Amino acid sequence: MDYYYWFIAALVLSLIEILTPGFVILWFGVSAAIVAVLDLLGMHDTFWQVIIWIILSLLMVVMSRTFFKTIFVKSPGEHYRTNVDVLIGKTAIVTEQIDNIKGAGRIKVEGQDWAARSEDNTIIPTGQAVEIIKYEGIKMIVKIIN
Repeated sequence: MDYYYWFIAALVLSLIEILTPGFVILWFGVSAAIVAVLDLLGMHDTFWQVIIWIILSLLMVVMSRTFFKTIFVKSPGEHYRTNVDVLIGKTAIVTEQIDNIKGAGRIKVEGQDWAARSEDNTIIPTGQAVEIIKYEGIKMIVKIIN
């Protein structure tokens, strides 16, 4: 198989990777580029080119998943810190009465509007200063500041 077919395959697979999420297809493109270089260096047997391409692709996918898993997957109980984490402990102002039973309530903190719920199911009136204890999904859990 001529090397330029492998380079075209590498280019097409790399372009597909750009258009899709997952960071998987890229490795098939990289493997195709490696096989193209092997073809340029004199390995012209198509059967072995395909076998090498398959093996390299699978190895790279498995190795990259293992590598990225060690970087991005936390141990049980740990969670990723997000921008929301900096709001814990901050003081906010209730802009809509917080009533857990009605599922209502909003607060404003650092110029941002958030849905809020009371930590102990007390009704918190509008204008009250509260402390953010934690967040659950997109709701801030708050308590009244004494």
